[in-house]
Amino acid sequence: MKVIHVCGTSGSGKTTLIRSLIPLLADKGVVAVIKHLGHHVFALPEGKDTTLYLESGAKISAGIDPEKTVLVTDTVSLRTVLDMLSFSGTSFTIVEGFKSLPMPKVVVGSLNDAHNVVLENPRPRDILDSLGRFPDYVSYYELTRDIWADGLIAVSGSLPVDSSLLHPRERREFYDRFFPMIHDMTGKGAGVSDASRVRVHLYQGLFFGGEDRVIYAVGSPTVEAVNSAVPRILERIEYMLKLALHTGRRDSCT
Repeated sequence: MKVIHVCGTSGSGKTTLIRSLIPLLADKGVVAVIKHLGHHVFALPEGKDTTLYLESGAKISAGIDPEKTVLVTDTVSLRTVLDMLSFSGTSFTIVEGFKSLPMPKVVVGSLNDAHNVVLENPRPRDILDSLGRFPDYVSYYELTRDIWADGLIAVSGSLPVDSSLLHPRERREFYDRFFPMIHDMTGKGAGVSDASRVRVHLYQGLFFGGEDRVIYAVGSPTVEAVNSAVPRILERIEYMLKLALHTGRRDSCT
């Protein structure tokens, strides 16, 4: 799921840009938008059942009418919402606001304290042409969905990444080195067997919060084949992590 962060001051034109961008992205996949409401707390309809259920302790309350579903959850975690959208099969999520987040971003208007700016005052088409510069958010379910669709047995897991002490610039450079390394091992076979499927992704904590970690999913027709494939996949991932991390550290010392 590609995450496109758009921020700017009030009245700068963020909404106009996003509304123009949505149809272009919708031609390529499912689009979602997360808006930071800031200090403007969204008022739930007083006395309605969906509100009363939430007030009674439900974590999520949803209502379905003939045209739409309205869903309210008590979480204020962006990561949790991104997980939900990734789980639902969303292809593109536009995040509006949250200007202090370190994610690669589009700035509309003038924002002097913005960091990691990809584009300033772009046209919607400029964003479409620059999608590769924005990060992907992938949940465990998204990793395994295609494997399950092939009727395979799948297992998933994660590996910690020793990158928390890197400077943000070095951490971004590590991302740039590691992603091409895992590209060739993702998909059919992936060096294990033609009947196997492998998906590997690097969760980028610098952008989405928390620590970096590699998440993976391995699928095969039998339990025995999965159990045989996983150690080999983990060995390859650990080797590539060492290579990507130590290359950057060596370069920074020369």
